[in-house]
Amino acid sequence: MMISLIIPLFNKEDTILKTLESVFDQIECPDEIIVVDDGSEDASRELVLKVNHPLIKLVSQPNQGVSAARNRGVQEAAFDWVTFLDADDQWDKEFLKEIRHLHSLFPEQEVLATSYKFFYPSGKTELAVLNHVRFKEKQGVVENYFEVAASSHPPINSSAIAIKKQALLDVGGFPVGIKSGEDLITWTRLMLRHQLAYSTRPLGKYIFHIANERASSIRETDNDPVGREMLDLLPFAQRAGKVGYSLYLGRWLKSKGILLLEVGKNKHARKKFIQSYAYSGERFKLTVLLGVSILPVPISKKLISKIYQPG
Repeated sequence: MMISLIIPLFNKEDTILKTLESVFDQIECPDEIIVVDDGSEDASRELVLKVNHPLIKLVSQPNQGVSAARNRGVQEAAFDWVTFLDADDQWDKEFLKEIRHLHSLFPEQEVLATSYKFFYPSGKTELAVLNHVRFKEKQGVVENYFEVAASSHPPINSSAIAIKKQALLDVGGFPVGIKSGEDLITWTRLMLRHQLAYSTRPLGKYIFHIANERASSIRETDNDPVGREMLDLLPFAQRAGKVGYSLYLGRWLKSKGILLLEVGKNKHARKKFIQSYAYSGERFKLTVLLGVSILPVPISKKLISKIYQPG
């Protein structure tokens, strides 16, 4: 199993070396490392050049966003399997070994992933919670992906996944021009066509950065391309018998409404909560959130920050 690692890079001078260190510490290394510098304005690119590692291929392009950077990396990849690592995340030293082990156990599956941990600035760590996983061993095939995703943390994290390159190309890669949740569209498209070979070992490390979350909140709008895509794919999911897809859609709409509450767009948040009622099983939570959205913005923002404060 030959693996190309793709690292999208944009203004990560404070974290990129730690990310690369976690790659070099792997028990089993990738077969190439493609770093796609997406128009960085800090010293990120220069730091990668100074590493001067034989596996690293540095590609530069004008800033186009993380999806375009990932897609460029896929185009450059020399091998049949691609994996991704964000330039501020890290891997446990056994991540790639476990990915190759999953491939040996389930050679017919074209999407492989492991569980992951959250690391917060406070020093707190948190395991991703996965409910309704039907296998009891550490490795297995998730046949009910959307049911799991509707009641858990996302089973797939962009820094803890490996995909057959052709399978990714077949679903159009990563959608360009979407600023929030773009990878969820790709995972949804993949999981409508494939099953997921999964390890419950938490070998990905999602590093929570306050600056990133603030930037994400600032650009949050009522525009929802992810929700529209999920709605468009609902008939396909129903025909394919994908258990839990409607609940998954409802949960996304609820989550989008919460983000809109956090930035004070209460009217748009209410629309999302009402829309979510048609699909979600979380009726009580939605009723509470609707009530919060009716309150004056300063009060609703304070309440929602207390309820959903991470780490």
